[in-house]
Amino acid sequence: MAARLPYLTRNDLPEADREIFDRFVKERGVEPGHIHRTVANAPNLLRRFLGLANELRNGTALDPKLRELALMTVGRIANAEYEFVHHWNIALKVGVKHEQLERLAAFENAPVFSDQERAVMRYAAEVTTNIKVGDATFDALRGFLDNRKITELAMNVAFYNMVVRILVPFGVELEAGARKG
Repeated sequence: MAARLPYLTRNDLPEADREIFDRFVKERGVEPGHIHRTVANAPNLLRRFLGLANELRNGTALDPKLRELALMTVGRIANAEYEFVHHWNIALKVGVKHEQLERLAAFENAPVFSDQERAVMRYAAEVTTNIKVGDATFDALRGFLDNRKITELAMNVAFYNMVVRILVPFGVELEAGARKG
């Protein structure tokens, strides 16, 4: 499917909103991707979208490996190729093993995952498919995460469920050259 909304550039934005792209490049060292350029069709929302995304990625106490396993679970279940490819590479950078990424669909029984990793992925899977989370799943998180980290996990899973619900319906395409590492 082709993209349903245009990928805006900095110059497509109203003058007062161009600083959003400037700040993005300054903070991340790369140009905004197609997801950002799509959300730029509503610059007021892009500003807040980027702020929350940055805080979720860089301002939490949650182990980044657990975060990325949760996000990869969301992307896999939603069949969101854009999300899956981008977070595959981020996951590798934060220490998720390639064998784990290859076995995501079989996480419940694959020996490459710890009980904690399984608990996080189970939480992400239940939220993504059912919204409601079973007591056993939530209690498993309580066994190794404090309230702050559970909240950070929940916010990450919720945010990326929103992201895939932008990516997939809008047909956001991978950028040229984007591929799994």
